[in-house]
Amino acid sequence: MNRTFSKSPIRDFRSIIPIHMQIVALTSLFSLILAFLPSHMLVVKYAPSGRFSVFSLFLSLFQEIPIEGHSFALRGMGALPFLIIILFFPVLQLAVSITYPLLQKRFSKKAPAIISLVMTLLQLSSYALMPGALLAGSLSGADPTFATTVQLGLLLFANITLILYFIGTCAALFGALGLQIRFKMLAYPYFMWLLVFTILPLLLIFFRAFFVKAGVGYSFTLRGFETLFVNRFVEARFYGVTLHLQEYFSVFLRSLDYALWTTIGCLLIAYPLAYILSTRAKRNHSTSGLLLMFFVLPMWINTMLRTYAWRAFFSPTGVLNQLLMSLSLVGEPIMFMKIDFLADFIVKLVLVNDFLPFMLLPVYSVLVKLDDNIYQAARDLGANRRQAFVRVTLPLSLPGIISGIQMVFMPAMTFYMIPDIISEGSITTIGNTVQSFILNESTAQQQAGNVLSLILLIFVLVTMGLLRNQDKESGGGGGMLL
Repeated sequence: MNRTFSKSPIRDFRSIIPIHMQIVALTSLFSLILAFLPSHMLVVKYAPSGRFSVFSLFLSLFQEIPIEGHSFALRGMGALPFLIIILFFPVLQLAVSITYPLLQKRFSKKAPAIISLVMTLLQLSSYALMPGALLAGSLSGADPTFATTVQLGLLLFANITLILYFIGTCAALFGALGLQIRFKMLAYPYFMWLLVFTILPLLLIFFRAFFVKAGVGYSFTLRGFETLFVNRFVEARFYGVTLHLQEYFSVFLRSLDYALWTTIGCLLIAYPLAYILSTRAKRNHSTSGLLLMFFVLPMWINTMLRTYAWRAFFSPTGVLNQLLMSLSLVGEPIMFMKIDFLADFIVKLVLVNDFLPFMLLPVYSVLVKLDDNIYQAARDLGANRRQAFVRVTLPLSLPGIISGIQMVFMPAMTFYMIPDIISEGSITTIGNTVQSFILNESTAQQQAGNVLSLILLIFVLVTMGLLRNQDKESGGGGGMLL
């Protein structure tokens, strides 16, 4: 029996228009939208609209635009050709890309890509050369700060469009040469980004941990290790106990303590929440997605703003002290940050609040995909609720737990902004130490910072390796589901 399956419109679209023309269309569309968006850097008060964009700058071609006592005579500086380029070429490229099925009947399959390639190269040269030249004359007599702001805005627009059209140029070039673009090739820019901004900096840290500049070359030295591991002991208090420890080892222990308690706190809060949310999601409750969004929403707020809000909450004039005094529970404000164990507790509380979504999402993504029939089968075989959870649900959710630990433990250990802001600089963590080393003008101190970063990197790799092995043994399905 022959069965026919109807193809989805998206698959039909992909089969008709090749991937390189889709990329050209997207980059053209984004650049077209970008020209109309008000630029954050371009803080110019354009009287008719009150907003400003690249398009609005070149809109008044037949009059001078008065801005803070300065006039822009853009008409004589090629504004009209530039306006045509930033508007006409993207529209034309969109038309060429979308009408590709019609064009290939009249031209070869390479013709639309060649047309797009030519237009893209013209746009690249236009964005690279024209914006600065257009305003160079008009801004010569303007206020320096104002002139710099306008030029920065145009430079921002030009740089973003250059990046977009570099991608479009590569796609059009592939089509013009008759090459095929596979979807996996779209991951290559990410690998290049990873190489340049992750692997190379790590190699640089490794190099600078052992070598310092000497004249025209570099010389091998261990001064960084000597600075870091010097036999200088300090008193450190942990849970009311005073210990005499090597200075930087005490900092490492404090950071490890914060990371452990942050991970434990996030897990104790996130697992029950994820279990409840996944249960509601399986029962098709309409509020399950809203509840999940409620717990993820704090991620959208800047971490520094949240941290300062917590510090204000526990300050002498904060909400908590005002509430305690209004209830006559205390006679004067409590200096929470001056009491060691309370300051430590508040730092851990804020860390848990900050990293909770990173534990919640991986655990939820695993629990929501578990088959309830397995749990029910355990109940049918005589297991009570606790036994079924401990022997069935918990082991199956281990991949999500391990993924959550990976996303919380190491960032919490090296995160210095929250302890620094909450304690107003009185608590030193390993992140603060690395920062102070690197910013120091002494070569030995800077090298010690690289050595400490290298030790942290080794610790991270060992921890990740142990967790990865445990993840493989438990099934390895800890992907995130949003």
